[in-house]
Amino acid sequence: MNEENNWKEFSDDISNISKKIKSSITDEENIEDLKNSLKATKESISRSFNELIQIVENTVKDDEIKEDALNLVNKLKNELSNIVDVAKEKVSETINFSVSEEE
Repeated sequence: MNEENNWKEFSDDISNISKKIKSSITDEENIEDLKNSLKATKESISRSFNELIQIVENTVKDDEIKEDALNLVNKLKNELSNIVDVAKEKVSETINFSVSEEE
């Protein structure tokens, strides 16, 4: 009977380890997906603003209005890029905090 209990405990331990490995892999995949998504978002924002800059440069004839519009577009582009960067940092901090809590 004792030998049966040992095998059951051994089997349970293997099962628990397997679950932890699967959970860890899933978490790592989700984290990587989130990082890739934030990177893609930042690149998309940059492309959109670059297109807007080209439109302003090609269509606005008044130099003063063009300069003001370009300054505004560049400020918005930088601000949104900073927001995405801050979000990435907060996610990284949260993930690192969660990982250290689990250990």
